[in-house]
Amino acid sequence: MNILRAFLIIFLIIPFSSKGQSINPVSVRNEMKRVADWQIEHFRETYSGREEPHHIADWTNGALYVGMVKYAEMAKDDRYWKWLRKVGEEQKWKLYHRKYMADDHTVGQMYIELFRKYGDSAMLKPTQKGIDFVFENPSKQPITLDNYKHLERWTWCDALFMAPPIWAKLTNITGEQKYSDFMMKEYEVTRDHLFDEEENLFYRDNSFIGKLDHGKKIFWSRGNGWVFGGLTLLMDEYKPGSKEYEYFKDIYLKMAKKLIAIQTPEGHWAMSLLGHDIYPTPETSGTSFFTFGLAWGVNHGLLDRETYVPHIEKAWNCLRGHITKDGMLGYVQPIGAAPGKAWPDKTEVYGSGAFLAAGSEVYKMVGGQPIFQLSEPDYKKSPKTGMTRKHWKDAALYMLEGAFSYIKTNDDALKFPKIGTVGYPRYDSQIPTEKLEGLCRTLFVAAPLLKENPELVVNGIKIADYYQQNILNLLDENHPSFIPDNTKDWPGQVLVEFGALSMSMFSVPEVLWDPLTQEQKDTLARKMISYADGATVPSNWKFFNIFVLSFFKDRGYTVNEKLLEEYLNKSLDHYRGDGWYNDNPAYDYYSMWAFQMYGPVWSELFGNKYYPEIAKKFKENFLPMAENYPYMFSEDGKMIMWGRSITYRLASVSPFPLLGFYEDDLLDANWGALRRTSSGVLLQFLQHPEFMKDRIPTLGFYGAFDPSTQYYSCRGSVFWMAKSFLSLLSPEESKFWSAEENNGVWENELKNTTVTNRFYKGSEIMVTNYKDIGASEIRAWCNVPRIGIKEPFRSSENYNKLSYNSAFPWQADNTAGTVSMNYVFKTNQEEYPFEPGHIYDFKKFEDGVYYRKLSSEYMENVAVQLADIPLSNGILRVDKVEADKNVSFSLGHYALAHINGYISKKVREVNGKEVHIIDNGEYQLALIPIKGWDAIKTITSTDIHPETKESTVINVAANYKRSNKNNLYITAMLWKKSGEPFTDNELTVVKKIKAKKGKVTITSSDNTKREISH
Repeated sequence: MNILRAFLIIFLIIPFSSKGQSINPVSVRNEMKRVADWQIEHFRETYSGREEPHHIADWTNGALYVGMVKYAEMAKDDRYWKWLRKVGEEQKWKLYHRKYMADDHTVGQMYIELFRKYGDSAMLKPTQKGIDFVFENPSKQPITLDNYKHLERWTWCDALFMAPPIWAKLTNITGEQKYSDFMMKEYEVTRDHLFDEEENLFYRDNSFIGKLDHGKKIFWSRGNGWVFGGLTLLMDEYKPGSKEYEYFKDIYLKMAKKLIAIQTPEGHWAMSLLGHDIYPTPETSGTSFFTFGLAWGVNHGLLDRETYVPHIEKAWNCLRGHITKDGMLGYVQPIGAAPGKAWPDKTEVYGSGAFLAAGSEVYKMVGGQPIFQLSEPDYKKSPKTGMTRKHWKDAALYMLEGAFSYIKTNDDALKFPKIGTVGYPRYDSQIPTEKLEGLCRTLFVAAPLLKENPELVVNGIKIADYYQQNILNLLDENHPSFIPDNTKDWPGQVLVEFGALSMSMFSVPEVLWDPLTQEQKDTLARKMISYADGATVPSNWKFFNIFVLSFFKDRGYTVNEKLLEEYLNKSLDHYRGDGWYNDNPAYDYYSMWAFQMYGPVWSELFGNKYYPEIAKKFKENFLPMAENYPYMFSEDGKMIMWGRSITYRLASVSPFPLLGFYEDDLLDANWGALRRTSSGVLLQFLQHPEFMKDRIPTLGFYGAFDPSTQYYSCRGSVFWMAKSFLSLLSPEESKFWSAEENNGVWENELKNTTVTNRFYKGSEIMVTNYKDIGASEIRAWCNVPRIGIKEPFRSSENYNKLSYNSAFPWQADNTAGTVSMNYVFKTNQEEYPFEPGHIYDFKKFEDGVYYRKLSSEYMENVAVQLADIPLSNGILRVDKVEADKNVSFSLGHYALAHINGYISKKVREVNGKEVHIIDNGEYQLALIPIKGWDAIKTITSTDIHPETKESTVINVAANYKRSNKNNLYITAMLWKKSGEPFTDNELTVVKKIKAKKGKVTITSSDNTKREISH
């Protein structure tokens, strides 16, 4: 093999082009942010060849503000609202100088939207005054436009975007129909003058009527974009079915049908809409307005998704393909009044505004939801996240407002729309339990807020009264929410919810317990104790019994104290050292958000008084969390997505503020880092575009994701995450809230590292930190069979990957045998042809190598001895197959979601090995089959990744033959951030391999030797 071939680079499939790119809310919002930030930074520059920047109240900037308002509504914090407000204040909220000119009214649209947000009448009055002048002194100029005279009326089509929405908005705000009536009359005159009934398009002005360009009528793209975008702004102000709405809808539907018929193959619209062959250059301002309008129509049910979405996706992909690396939207035609020229390095503010408007609707079209927006972030106290205790309260209220958007009266249940196919209710008998979950779990959000404000009102409902009434409903045999006393041997889900309820009653007894009559208290005590005084699941469930029994003992009721002590001691028996509890049989976040939350809370509320020795043990088990737990989170404060029902796992940070119980024992704790991580995880979820749906958190992952959902969960179950908000019960002066944010271990212990391992002997878990990408990774083990198991999710990919990494959310297994970060065996069984690894046994940790054994459940005497070696930029695997039969199997790298709508793939041949590299614009992954493997392939799948519809993973495959003495399989799984290609040296991970008497010596490219002993 010659040198050229030895390091041949071949570029293959899935290039970064506009065609075929999938679109998701994350990528849409990312592109919008890039354009918005670039335009703000370059706001006062000159465009369109002008010598001076546009006036801040000029129509060009007015159009920018329309789009910027729409982005401000969906941004992560309120900086864009502040920027817009600053513009308004500088202009003193005045329209531009010409009293009748529609262009000079455009800025009023932004003023009105800021008035709607802030309620400050100073933002509205100058606009209303200017419009009142026009109303009271209507222009008598003709509707024709001749030599740029007669601009006092809407004589050119652009004007239909600039001014009419203001008149419609004023009618809605003031209730005065006069604004709408005037606007409708003037609009109809302009439509009758400029709308071509044959082509269903608008002439820019009367100077184009009857003119031809190469035999074709001249319909200017941006001019029609102004009209089409303006129609959506107008319909937003009217109720469907109203005469105004139906008038605009008629024009809109005619234009929409025409627009998709004349869209160019590349995805844009020609500057002369009927003349693509004459004006082939892309143009992004008109295209943005059309994209905005079409996506709006899909989102509002006016346009058929199947027909229109492909056109919108093609247009959006075309647009984002013209954004420069810095975030400038190129190919914006300069100021003009007719088809002309555009250039890739030329832009205009109105083009950015149109793009942001388009993005706001495309975002919704692909499933993007409103997110929690930080108001007045404090980047002095919290330089990493901007979040203080105030923002945690804001977040709690945000979630509670979503829940109570379903409540009209105190008798309405907190029951939410079901999504996905896994969770319950599956039949009517489960509905009372579903209501109970909604009631008890939302209390984790409400209790801290009620502690500070017992008079809290949300959505017109006094929250304390609501919960008091609904607790009483549980006691009423004639009420649909009634929960009967337990008469069975098994407590079921009700025990869980009563455990949660007792925690909240402990927290705010003055709201939930004290107002009850003695008879009501006795009835509630009897009912809750009937579930707690008995059997339970041999896991963290024991705490539900514990909290119920503890609460009522504290209130003077007779409880089964023997059982209480038994469950307390059995809970302590789950402890494995270093802060870890085992949740029987698996390790996951239940160790942290259950044992390590319940233990300290129980101790503070009850245990220190009644069982001080047990409380002391919970404290001793809890304190190591301060030292060990921070390593499980990424540098930017994200958690590893590990375990099922990931949305619950927001509560994984609940132990951090609870460490405040023991400030005197933790003199060296980094409280600013603990809050930074807690806030980072909160934002990781609450600011994800698919986390909320119907104003309620989804069930599964970031968004709904059936592979991560458990069958005993309902929609209200997700509020289990709200245990994080019990942090608000700690005082504002606590160190957790008062310390300045910092990156903790990442800027201290990990600062000068490349890769570090922390092995916890008791739990046999290893946590690895990779400084180059700021990621954390965990390796655990779970040995749960699939055959005959009651809870099959315990043998699923939720627990049984080779590792879980904060940078790479796990991909689900599919029926085709595609696998990510796991082995999969081909079983040759019809019912279960592919068996992902799930029978893991820990062997040892030695010299930086983590050893496990993976066995097949479906094929006797088939196993793989595993050896994981974390590298500075990936993982080196040195695995050995043990089998008494021929067997085929595959191994997968981490998967990459198509977060930017595409995956690029490269194939390189390095030292005789075919190496595959994939890149999603954020990370690159490379897989190197060093020894033993027969084939390598890159696979793109749909509907198995939690972040995007499409995802890509690299798999290697082998056919092991019993007669073959070579049973060693060595694999390098590498990663790095996008932007800098892998070097040949990085891809040459192993220089030499020597195997002898059960030991394998690996010599790396830098001549470092490592010995692996299976």
